[in-house]
Amino acid sequence: MRALFLLPLCLALLGCESLVHTGSDGFEVGSHGVEVFEADDQACTTAANDLLSYDVQLMDATSYERNRAFNGVYERCMTARGHQPRPYLANVLPQLGAL
Repeated sequence: MRALFLLPLCLALLGCESLVHTGSDGFEVGSHGVEVFEADDQACTTAANDLLSYDVQLMDATSYERNRAFNGVYERCMTARGHQPRPYLANVLPQLGAL
């Protein structure tokens, strides 16, 4: 019964991904190792923040647009470095089990 109650909440949260910055939780460490993963995460976060700081069009953008731009740069950077995105539900389901 509780699962049926939480289903609409989960579906509503799926659309909220663009409202927060994508972070390292959204990607698999893979065979590269934790140290390489953390260095790549730091480099990609810096690249995404640089875009927000120096792109003139984004300086006047809404928070939603700025978050989407950050997420796009971060995700492309991490993927280019060989890290696979984690499925969204893989991040949510373990937390729902704790409820």
